[in-house]
Amino acid sequence: MNIPKYWAKSVQSAQTIQGKTVQFTAWQWSDTSPEDARYKAESRARQLAQKLLSGQALNRYFYGERPPREEILDRIVNGAGKEIALITRNAYGAQVLNAANAMFIDIDFPDSANTTPRRGLFRKPSPVVSHEEAAVQKVRLWAAGRPDLGIRVYRTFGGLRCLVTSHLFHPADRDALAILQALESDPLYIRLCQAQACFRARLTAKPWRMGIKPPPFGCVYPWETPSAETTFRGWEKTYQQSSQQYAACHYLVHLGPGSVHPEIEPILKWHDNTACSRQNLPLA
Repeated sequence: MNIPKYWAKSVQSAQTIQGKTVQFTAWQWSDTSPEDARYKAESRARQLAQKLLSGQALNRYFYGERPPREEILDRIVNGAGKEIALITRNAYGAQVLNAANAMFIDIDFPDSANTTPRRGLFRKPSPVVSHEEAAVQKVRLWAAGRPDLGIRVYRTFGGLRCLVTSHLFHPADRDALAILQALESDPLYIRLCQAQACFRARLTAKPWRMGIKPPPFGCVYPWETPSAETTFRGWEKTYQQSSQQYAACHYLVHLGPGSVHPEIEPILKWHDNTACSRQNLPLA
């Protein structure tokens, strides 16, 4: 899994041939030490400055081309003590499960369907329910052609989430990519999985769906000052209290073989206990 333990920032200045001073900010990472991350950040910032002075085009990072800067909260290990998943906090404060080989599949509904379905005995079915049923049926039809795979299907706020429970995959595997594409998983999700060398599943609610603003500007991990972290921790406390009243997903159905791979079992347990332990909670 490409989820760095240490991050560092470097700011370098360079002067163009027109005499204009330009600053470059570079974030780099390391699993070795903070010092190693700092060295890499300084080297990267100097490299950008040198490219500008020599007239070379600068490379811009886009979503999914580098690991995101996320605080590591916890880890899941297998029976041999090997790390098989990490729990991180993403840029807007939600907890995320990052699994090395347990394949989560993210499927979005059309934008017109991205609202929570209405429930009730005397209510007419809403268009959202039709989107849900159609999406589940697509997964059922695909799964019928892969009877070897066990798949759990969940309802999220804006679509479906699937977890393959019977087999291990790696995001770079051709078979994994074929499955993700066949089930029309979000292309941005696929890119991020490949960049991080793991599959991802959000465990807690998005703050704005609970009426909470994202973390204050400048308070995203890694914090550059103690006051920035203090401000974030205050926001985090409010977020955690509110998120207890919401679910990230609801379990719908299990398709295929019911047995769960031993490496996936602890990940499945953590996911269901955190993301959908109470089916009656609203999705967010």
